[in-house]
Amino acid sequence: MNSNRYDHPTDHVSVSQINIYLMCPLKYRFVYVDKLPRPFKPVELALGTAFHAAIEWWHKHRKNGSSPDADDVSRILAADLRAQAEEKLRFKNGESLDDTIQVGVKLASAYVKGYRGKPVQDTEVPFRVPLVDLETGEDLGIPLDGYFDLLESEDTVVETKTAARAYDKLTILNHLQLTAYGYAFRVLYERDANLRLDVVTKTKTPRMQSVEVLRDKSDMVRFFHLAKSVCKSISSGCFHPNYGWQCGNCEFAEPCRRWRG
Repeated sequence: MNSNRYDHPTDHVSVSQINIYLMCPLKYRFVYVDKLPRPFKPVELALGTAFHAAIEWWHKHRKNGSSPDADDVSRILAADLRAQAEEKLRFKNGESLDDTIQVGVKLASAYVKGYRGKPVQDTEVPFRVPLVDLETGEDLGIPLDGYFDLLESEDTVVETKTAARAYDKLTILNHLQLTAYGYAFRVLYERDANLRLDVVTKTKTPRMQSVEVLRDKSDMVRFFHLAKSVCKSISSGCFHPNYGWQCGNCEFAEPCRRWRG
């Protein structure tokens, strides 16, 4: 088995790291190499964190035999957002914390009422697996770390997201987190997972989109080579800005403007 080891600022690689690098290599450097303090937290990030915490709480109670309703989940979400507001949140378009809580309550309610999943086995389950090319046996030399959002019966692994709109086929096809879930589950349990994506849309009337997703060996091999390419770029010190939609509310706009290579 071949092995490559790339210099990496952490002892592992994760989908979050890969996605940040693909979005903006310079932001990756600010977060993982320079470890710059974040001057504020975008409210969208705070809302996503609160939503996931509330949904995790709901599933844990369901696993233990109780049945909290949408109002209970909404209270958990609101409390989480208020706690995060102790940090410096940045709002958009004159919105307030109360406005964000109202949006979050609608999202939580849509999720709880629209959920049609199987019995819960566990939530937020950590994993660490070697990152290996399943065709050649090449080992990247650095493990893949992550968490399964939700494990259900019948080997079902679920990724839960909020989004501005429903995911189209191309977005689902290129969703790296689902590929990583499929890969990690296969390595850990030597069998394939049933993958599902649950998306709650942040539309005027939020809706639940639940999609069964297929990932095969070729998807996992492609994921390995993507991770390999990203790690190689990181080890070579390739950290340039990538300008686009993501710049609008970036926490590192100031150091980015000062960047001179």
